Amino acid sequence: MERMARTGTEPTAATATAQTEPTETGLTARTPTEPTAPARLQPFPHLASLVGADALAGFLAEMLGRQPFRRRLPDGVASGLFGWPQLNAALAQHRLGPPRLKLEKDGDDAGKGVFRERRTGRAPPIQDLDTALLYERLREGATLILDAVNELGGPLQQLCAGLAAEFSAASQANLYACWGTSQGFDVHWDDHDVFVIQLDGAKRWRLYGSTRVAPLRRDLGEDHPRPSEPLEELILEAGEMLYLPRGYWHATVGMGGPTLHLTVGLSRKTGHDLLVWLADQALAADIVRSDLPLEADDEVLGRHVAAVLSAALGGAEPADLGRRFRRHAEARRNHRPELAFPYVGEPSRSYEPCALIRLSEGAAHLKPADDPAAFILSHRGVEYTLAGPLRAAITAMALGQSVAYGDLQSASAPADQVAAFVTEMFARGVFVLARP
Repeated sequence: MERMARTGTEPTAATATAQTEPTETGLTARTPTEPTAPARLQPFPHLASLVGADALAGFLAEMLGRQPFRRRLPDGVASGLFGWPQLNAALAQHRLGPPRLKLEKDGDDAGKGVFRERRTGRAPPIQDLDTALLYERLREGATLILDAVNELGGPLQQLCAGLAAEFSAASQANLYACWGTSQGFDVHWDDHDVFVIQLDGAKRWRLYGSTRVAPLRRDLGEDHPRPSEPLEELILEAGEMLYLPRGYWHATVGMGGPTLHLTVGLSRKTGHDLLVWLADQALAADIVRSDLPLEADDEVLGRHVAAVLSAALGGAEPADLGRRFRRHAEARRNHRPELAFPYVGEPSRSYEPCALIRLSEGAAHLKPADDPAAFILSHRGVEYTLAGPLRAAITAMALGQSVAYGDLQSASAPADQVAAFVTEMFARGVFVLARP
């Protein structure tokens, strides 16, 4: 593969392996005491939709977090995510203003006067958009930027939620629209990986490379200077995708006509995140909560430090720490609300056989259970031990598919147990209704 070739509740120590109480449905139970490694049902389907199934293995091994990657997406993929009509509708139907909606030109705020504050009694002020002045600023070369645009579009939200689940990370899409030839931002780097998707028009990208391995905003000093000359220039055209790893310096320039692109950010967990979590976990140990004897000599202080570090690890194996942190990351990640109205978990609820049910967004894995007649569904870091007859339907749901309630009823389980099980999973927010 050439370097630039086109081509989804933090478990406590006492409940880390038993996230659900036994239920009366007969289809769910407490999880086994020894966690097993998660089994991926289909590796990285959302990532594959961006980099290509044929290039997925090479991208993960050689490009992710290391090098840029460019690819033309299949016809209709980019335009199916977002476009000018969706942007027009979003600005007309939602009250969007700074800091989420803003204008930038040559690295400076260009939105002065465009957003007019209006007060209505005691309510918080409303930001009204002056359409004529907005047009004027855009004709002068400003770039319109709309953050978290994935919250306004179903397919785009599905992509971001899918990437977040695949990497136990956070993902958000921002939108950039411009009509001029000036830069929206100066040469800069992002503290997360970015998938750029050109929706319409074209834009010139100047790539300057990395000057520090995996930089974080809080660790930088004077040893991270901005490069002066680009290593490469390219024109990203409609339907193309460009991946840039965290810390890769770049700048973009419009080409005179209307251009629209997305940046899908992926904020992955780092070793620093692991250490912060480990420090919080270690607070259960007396030695960790005790004062450091800084008034003592170095030998005494050293022994105390060694005891603190030993307590922090707690004698756990690295693989076990990794499993626990993965579940922490999955459980703590924020999700957009997905509601199952009118099903809110009423005890006597009945369901139509044609009602389509799916898993809510979040990381989902299937694991074997101690009982060979059962299996485990891990969803958002919480584990559910389920009866074997549900395996086919739950497997389909874990793959992102919707399942008719009638298919669950047809499983080799009593109808009243299936109804109670579905009701409980709706009440827990694990199941949601799918659109026909």
